[in-house]
Amino acid sequence: MKVLAFVGYHNSGKTTLVEKVASRLRERGYRVGYIKHDPKGHGITDREGSDTNRLFKVLDRVALLSPGRLTLWRKGDGNLREIIRVFFWDCDIVLLEGFKGLKDIPKVALGEVDAE
Repeated sequence: MKVLAFVGYHNSGKTTLVEKVASRLRERGYRVGYIKHDPKGHGITDREGSDTNRLFKVLDRVALLSPGRLTLWRKGDGNLREIIRVFFWDCDIVLLEGFKGLKDIPKVALGEVDAE
């Protein structure tokens, strides 16, 4: 499996580029996974008070199965390599958005990027 990170400052075009690359790779028959880095915890994963939100407060793993979509919440240490191994094992390529501080993962940098 190949892993490639797209890095850059906020609004540098990371998501737009990842979306285009992912689409082209899928057209070529690759199985593609995607993980977005949310280091400040601003991503909204569930609505406060919903059934899944309430249950995730007391359980380690919660899933919501909808027509055409499975959303999984799982508590863990946030080890990216373990997440890729467990949840993206069947992908040919995993595209990362963010994670600029990771060593040994190739990166595509958009705009100027500080080395961390």
